[in-house]
Amino acid sequence: MTASDRGVVVDVGAMLAVGIAVCLASHRLSFMTALVAAALVVRLLLACTWGGRALRVELPFFALCTLIGAANDWNTVVRHGVYVYSVPTDLAWSTIPLWMLLYWGLVLRAIASLAGSARLGETREGAGVFSVAAQLALVLATRQAIYRLWSDPVWSWAPFAIGLLVYVLVLRPPQRARRLALVALVVGPPVEMAFIHFGGLHRYALGWFFGVPLWIVLWWALGVLVFADLAPRLERALTPARRSLAPSV
Repeated sequence: MTASDRGVVVDVGAMLAVGIAVCLASHRLSFMTALVAAALVVRLLLACTWGGRALRVELPFFALCTLIGAANDWNTVVRHGVYVYSVPTDLAWSTIPLWMLLYWGLVLRAIASLAGSARLGETREGAGVFSVAAQLALVLATRQAIYRLWSDPVWSWAPFAIGLLVYVLVLRPPQRARRLALVALVVGPPVEMAFIHFGGLHRYALGWFFGVPLWIVLWWALGVLVFADLAPRLERALTPARRSLAPSV
């Protein structure tokens, strides 16, 4: 689905605002919880008034973005111990604080908005069921690999490199998705570095790039390619069908 410029500004702005706070105050649990809660409310109001979003679609889609991002992070960190968070938590069942789990909703919603921005070039969806199945298979394979091989200096990142190569050669992502993946490759690692060194947010093994492992760099690109294709499908599925106003005969 096409995203308006205003909608993109709202979503990227909310993500960046919280990201700056992470670098400055990630260890202040009460402050970060209140800030993220406020960011969620302000972002929703702006998205539905100034950004032209429909509340009946925006609420469930944002909830879905949050669920996907939070579940992936929780599964990776808490269940499999691939990396660790260094900030205080307010949840008995999670070493990741609630504000960070909610922040994933802002991150994925911003990616979805950028994926729908016409300013990044043309786009097209893959070939239906095959495309979706292939992308989910790549995500499943790479996630299972990192759960088991995160400490290996080669096989921690090799499955992601292979997955990216397969994605490009087989699914042939459109111009918009390619540009967005390039942005993720260029911007993602410095953001992770800032979160690690300024915010003290988390720690990785094999952090060769100023604390950032190679698999994370590649995962950002692959994850963005997949979500850029799946997000419009998910948003459209949540959009109520328009009923015809023509009188029945």
